[in-house]
Amino acid sequence: MKAREHNPLAGKRIVLTRARPQINQSSDQLRLYGAIPIAIPTIEISDPPDSRIIEKTFPEKVVTGGTGEPIESTHFQYEWIIFTSANGVSSFMRYVADWIRNNNLKSLEIEKAQKLLFANVKFASIGSATALVMTEYGLHSQVSATDFVSEGLLEKFQVIKPDSSHEFKGRILLPRAAKARNILPDTLRKMGWVVDDVPVYQTTMPKVEHGSRDLLSTADAIVFTSSSTVKNFFQMFGKEHLPEVVVSIGPITTQTILENGLTPTIEASPSSVTGIVSGLLDYYSLNSL
Repeated sequence: MKAREHNPLAGKRIVLTRARPQINQSSDQLRLYGAIPIAIPTIEISDPPDSRIIEKTFPEKVVTGGTGEPIESTHFQYEWIIFTSANGVSSFMRYVADWIRNNNLKSLEIEKAQKLLFANVKFASIGSATALVMTEYGLHSQVSATDFVSEGLLEKFQVIKPDSSHEFKGRILLPRAAKARNILPDTLRKMGWVVDDVPVYQTTMPKVEHGSRDLLSTADAIVFTSSSTVKNFFQMFGKEHLPEVVVSIGPITTQTILENGLTPTIEASPSSVTGIVSGLLDYYSLNSL
């Protein structure tokens, strides 16, 4: 997306509510159009309540050959791994790094160790941001849904059947948030898949940072990127501090906003940072004085 000669976003103060480590990408694109991003995180990303659940999905031990080198039997016992968010990818890959370190595979190049661990595993993803973070770890989706909703991926899996030739036919690992919608694992199970739905992170509500209410009072718009960011915002600040323009990243977030008695001004299409910025540009182009 290239910056337009006439910038309807110039000088607009846009509140971003996602976790602080994720704000940079949105901030950079908004600054490109002259907007002023304001970071007011309403979620924090932390470890899941019980890490033993995800740890049990890893191989129990490294099987070595006569030379002491790990052999090919050391890998995940799944046909598919499905990532539903960028947070899910980065959190899961931290466990991968820990497993490699704890099993004395540091002598291998990280790429070789991961290749061994992910042997014969296929990947699927939801959302363009998720797929992008996967590539940063050397992973690539065989199946992806560009919109940030489970229904898009389920539509793809309607025509995908368990591979009868695969060693772990029909088994899916779903590493994601501790509290997430059940539609994805439940529907996949109805399709005949065996799904291990495991939490690799959780979202919590941060403390209100000093000066946040003052910043909100000067803002032109606010962006919500998940249901959690919406719910936590209302608990932290209430409706009276909401800026005039409310942006939702997609239909699930929109539904949460509606359930709280409000209607979003903009719903991003596609459900991505690019869609958010495009929606803001279009809105302010039509509503500029």
